[in-house]
Amino acid sequence: MDNNNPWLRAEIAQWLREGIITDEQATTLYARYPAMVYARAGGGSRSYSGDGRWGKVIFAALGVAIFGMGVILLFAYNWADMHRYLKLAVIGGSILLAHIVGMALFRANDQRRSLGESLHLLGTILFGAGIWLVAQIYHFDAHYPDGFLLWFVAALSLAWALPSAAHGILATVLLALWAGLETFEFQRHLPQASWILICAILPLAWWQRANSLLAMALVSLPLFYVFGVWRFGEQFLMPVLLLLVGSYFGFAQLATSLAYPAAKSVFHSVAIVLWLGLVFVGSFIGMPSQQGMSTVPGFGLFHLLIPVLLTITVWLAALLRSSSRPVNSEAWLETGLVLVVLLLVVLPAMFGADIQGFGRLVFNVVFLSYSLLFVYRGTEHGRGKILGLGCIMLSVLALVRFTDLFYSLLARSSVFLLLGILLFVIGQRYATQNTRRKLEKPRA
Repeated sequence: MDNNNPWLRAEIAQWLREGIITDEQATTLYARYPAMVYARAGGGSRSYSGDGRWGKVIFAALGVAIFGMGVILLFAYNWADMHRYLKLAVIGGSILLAHIVGMALFRANDQRRSLGESLHLLGTILFGAGIWLVAQIYHFDAHYPDGFLLWFVAALSLAWALPSAAHGILATVLLALWAGLETFEFQRHLPQASWILICAILPLAWWQRANSLLAMALVSLPLFYVFGVWRFGEQFLMPVLLLLVGSYFGFAQLATSLAYPAAKSVFHSVAIVLWLGLVFVGSFIGMPSQQGMSTVPGFGLFHLLIPVLLTITVWLAALLRSSSRPVNSEAWLETGLVLVVLLLVVLPAMFGADIQGFGRLVFNVVFLSYSLLFVYRGTEHGRGKILGLGCIMLSVLALVRFTDLFYSLLARSSVFLLLGILLFVIGQRYATQNTRRKLEKPRA
């Protein structure tokens, strides 16, 4: 008999969205009926995810997008010979047709819902194409990033109206295009892009329990925020990025007690990917010298203080609450690596301390510590991917430090000899641990 927990958890999420139950009741039900792994009809196993329909949505979206591209190219072949009213009819008719058919399928059963969402997505993409085509027909000479802003408004409206996580992702991409073009093409820095993301897209991801949209929003938020920070000086970019990404680890700890428990893995996964990238870059550049936030006047100071206050508040809440505090030595070590960077490098730099050389040292030590932590975690718990990541990080660190830390040929050869021996020992330990686990596994 199939396990019904995935179905029940999906229903709980729907009840929460519809206001039938409260967050506290949802948390209790999630704890009573945890996510289970259940067998496929043809063997193997899979686990339930709130984004279970994404496979259908992606393939259906690809299909309708390619079909729509064919239709657009077909009309483009004769576009110059068409009357302007016929052009408008084609643009408006294709948009309406895609949304009408999509609405009919979206309200049908679950088998057709994914196709309906994809057709709505096609209609929104055609709407965006229509903006530029109408501008070309009537020879509008306008500020062209406004076209992406209008397209974003349409995508965001449908994301909430349907609701649709796919439209939320499209809206996030369009918001990035608008903010990026305004920043780099017209030197107009737009801090409001970050607040639009926080107030309009993150709540949708939380309401829909959409892991993919939440991940997209979390990746985009630091990017949007630095668009606004850019005008105050490039020296603030690295500290602000580290503060925002560092706060994600604290949010991941706090998410353990929320009605959306899957958010913990999303916050942590996004945080670790971005954090390792920033730490690696910091191992080369350290922390750029600066005069501190106090030299930035007015709203700029407020804009720079927000990441500082957010990070401090989130981490204090995570560490003071017993339910969100790290529970084992590995978790404490990972928390400590984040706090070391924030407390010893980032915060002093934000207040004007010149610690570029010290920052490089800290970043190198932290990156090496993560490598060893992943190696230990992979061998101890039999997690091959984590072990592979740790070994790659060790190798990359040795290669990039080849020229700037080790000057003599003897030192360089010694480093590679030690790395080779270490990787050999790691491989042997991983094989031994796997064999031991197989022997300890109870027989049926």
